[in-house]
Amino acid sequence: MKIKSKPLRRLGYMGLGLLLSAIMLYLLFLRPTPIKVGGFTSFTGENTIIFEVINKGFADVELLDVRVNNGMKPTKAELGVSYSLHLVGGEALAEDPDIEFVDIRELPITPELMPDEKRAALDQGTRIPLNYGVRLYNDEPITRIEVKYKYWGITFTREMPMGRFFNKP
Repeated sequence: MKIKSKPLRRLGYMGLGLLLSAIMLYLLFLRPTPIKVGGFTSFTGENTIIFEVINKGFADVELLDVRVNNGMKPTKAELGVSYSLHLVGGEALAEDPDIEFVDIRELPITPELMPDEKRAALDQGTRIPLNYGVRLYNDEPITRIEVKYKYWGITFTREMPMGRFFNKP
């Protein structure tokens, strides 16, 4: 059925625009953050921490900055990229040729692949990032981590939920 009057047509377009705006608002702002923490490893009295980063979103996540404790910049922050099924965590990461550490801004974190996609990527023989982790060095024990990142062109800041593993001040 064709709408004949201009006011009804305008009302229809406005309704459609509001519906699309509501969907975008949900996807970008109200939906939980795309970054999830898979686990973490702590070394030397919690002065060095590696936490696994998983992108559960639909688009790449660009890390911009990492802060520890009360907004202080850590001594060093690196993004670990694994090109195998070995997670970026634990010890002996330097000996693994399929794991490299780069500056946190150097590579985006791509959306997580399904298990069959990971197997297919391994069979291809090309170096496709499969797992990510952030390694932080600090002069004093790390009790809180805050990550600033860009997702769909919008900058977000998020405290990483490390929960019971940190000593509460």
